[in-house]
Amino acid sequence: MSSKNTLRVCIRHISKKLINNSDKYVIIMTDSMEKGETFFDKSLRGFEKLFEELSEYGLTPNEAKVFIQLLKLGPITASEIGRSLGISRTEVYNILTSLQNKGIIEASLDRPAKFSAIGFEKALDILIDAERRKVMAMEKSKEELLEIWKTVQVPSVLEEREKLQLLKGMEQIYARFSDMLSGAKEEVNIVAFGADLVRAYNAGVLYKVRDLNRKNVRVQILTHGISRASSIISYLKKYAEIMEVAAPGLSAPYFIIVDNKQLLLFTKPPGSSRMERKEATALWTNSNALVQSLKKLFNGMIQPEEVVVKPLSVEQEMKKNEEERIAFRKQFVENLSMIGLRAEENFKITGNSGITHEFDIGVFSEDKPIVCDIIFDISSITVAPVVKFYTKRNDVADMIKDSTLIVKPRLTRDARELAEFYKIRVVELQPHVGG
Repeated sequence: MSSKNTLRVCIRHISKKLINNSDKYVIIMTDSMEKGETFFDKSLRGFEKLFEELSEYGLTPNEAKVFIQLLKLGPITASEIGRSLGISRTEVYNILTSLQNKGIIEASLDRPAKFSAIGFEKALDILIDAERRKVMAMEKSKEELLEIWKTVQVPSVLEEREKLQLLKGMEQIYARFSDMLSGAKEEVNIVAFGADLVRAYNAGVLYKVRDLNRKNVRVQILTHGISRASSIISYLKKYAEIMEVAAPGLSAPYFIIVDNKQLLLFTKPPGSSRMERKEATALWTNSNALVQSLKKLFNGMIQPEEVVVKPLSVEQEMKKNEEERIAFRKQFVENLSMIGLRAEENFKITGNSGITHEFDIGVFSEDKPIVCDIIFDISSITVAPVVKFYTKRNDVADMIKDSTLIVKPRLTRDARELAEFYKIRVVELQPHVGG
């Protein structure tokens, strides 16, 4: 039996075995509050923050590391830099050349040359000035580029074709969100819970609902976890229909549908840190199948009456599900290794879009890996997680041999139909009767 077929069989066998013997799960609990944070820990976090922030000034991660190292230890030779940071000699010289061209490090006339960084504040001023000049040059050439585009743009008939685009970074995602709202003609449907709705509002995107209201465009927003007395809800209620729905499960969706023609689904919503905002991802598509599937989900989420929710019990249930999922994943990897298959948790792979996707499990089989995602939720899994999995799988299709989605308890009818339509292999740990 091939390794591919072996995995298919063992997925069902191991999944059923694990779910029927849940008492054997090893629940891994961590409590960072019991551990004191040392000065070294704080210092390390400080340097990590510096590396992250310097990327906003046009430096690559390794350029930032070399620059900081020169601030701490310079003047030192290229060989000393490479040894201290574990960077190859060739890359060190390329980085030093780049930093010299940026004007933030200097080289001595010694042989071998020794390198040192100019003052940190002065370097930031130079980098800011360089970025400012770059933006000014881009603005200056904008009109010329628009004129060129008019002569080479693709015929409008192509705009009608089904398209799928992956977006990365909060700025890019919210720019598309804003464009979609600007072009809305009839109806806008938004699902955003708690912090997701707050971030969209703070980004200024949701201010456009006022203009949509003036154009008689119907805007419906489903949310949960925001006080009815908040300024955000007070503002949105003037121009949109705000409906509070039941507390979402682990697979809670965050998406926007415009005129039943366009869908923007957040596959990894932006968080509060700069890195989380940069790593946020979303799917934009005009695929009728995907748009209509999420529209069905939207309509199904609308509650005819106010739903009374006990947040604490829901949070506890969600935490329990996540612990169970992590334990299941760990046990699953161990079982795969027992039958001779090498597996890796939190497997990362970069797709054709340039976005790095993370799968719960990567199984190494011959020349290409087989990837799996595991979704545990309080209730049946809706179409949103299926679309997210499809998005990742579609982007890495050339780099993988096969893929499987493992869910508990089961898919909803719409989610199952969508999975079948896009030929997504699904293992339900508590399948429907006769399923």
